[in-house]
Amino acid sequence: MNLQHHLPPLRRHSKWFWLGIVAIVVVVVAIAVPLAVVILPQRNRNDRPATNILIPLYIYPLNESSWSPLYDAVSRRPDLNFTVIVNPNSGPGNGPDPDPKYTTSIRQLNSYPNIETVGYVRLGYATRNLTDVTREVSVYAGWSGKSTSLSMHGIFFDEAPHVYSAEAVDFLRAADRFAKGSSGLQGRRTIIHNPGVVPDSRFNSTDVDMTVIFEESYAKWQDQDQTKPLDLLPKTRGAYSIMIHSMPAMSNSTMGQFVDKVAGLAKNVFLTSLHVDFYNSFATDWLDFVGQTPA
Repeated sequence: MNLQHHLPPLRRHSKWFWLGIVAIVVVVVAIAVPLAVVILPQRNRNDRPATNILIPLYIYPLNESSWSPLYDAVSRRPDLNFTVIVNPNSGPGNGPDPDPKYTTSIRQLNSYPNIETVGYVRLGYATRNLTDVTREVSVYAGWSGKSTSLSMHGIFFDEAPHVYSAEAVDFLRAADRFAKGSSGLQGRRTIIHNPGVVPDSRFNSTDVDMTVIFEESYAKWQDQDQTKPLDLLPKTRGAYSIMIHSMPAMSNSTMGQFVDKVAGLAKNVFLTSLHVDFYNSFATDWLDFVGQTPA
């Protein structure tokens, strides 16, 4: 018996049916692929550790272009916070007010909502006279009395001690308390210590908002003996900063991966490819670093 004569005929679709199917597939692909390109990088970026930039701005504002790389970076990245260390003369200078060029430039810094300005004070590893230290803090605090646009929002204590002694701890805590209590400083009155290494835990204080735990070259960063103490930090990453100079040339993707690695330990980061006078000019890859830093 020939079953073919008893089976229902096969349904055959016209070429227009198949062309319609192909057209639908093309439209779906055209929509889905661009969405994947847009959405996936954003998802990856959100998975990266939120980071701030701590920038030592030890550049005299001779003219409008002196600080323009910073203004450019801040304008390009309104989602990213910058803590800017203002350092007129290894401190606030001799007079009660910043000089006219600094006055103009500080006002511009403070006009950006994503910039926090802090004044530079050197501690000499607790060897300076405490009276000189508090006087310099008072000068910075006094700027807001001239104009709120000149306000400093904290103090960056450079050359902070890291080797324990009772005298050094007393010195540092007295300086911290004085700065935190200075009403002329605005905002949070951020206190930053820069020992450049992980300090003795007995220097820990609730008055301190940030500690620079590594300030060295990229080559030193690669040395595991140098970075081993960073794995034993007692506080969360928001309490720390890492500053690395003499960076090698990197692609943007490699730079982004390196920033993520550093930011996994410290929320506040600064990287520069300069090998000398690290904080006296902007490196050629400054904007690359800013662009690869996750907010």
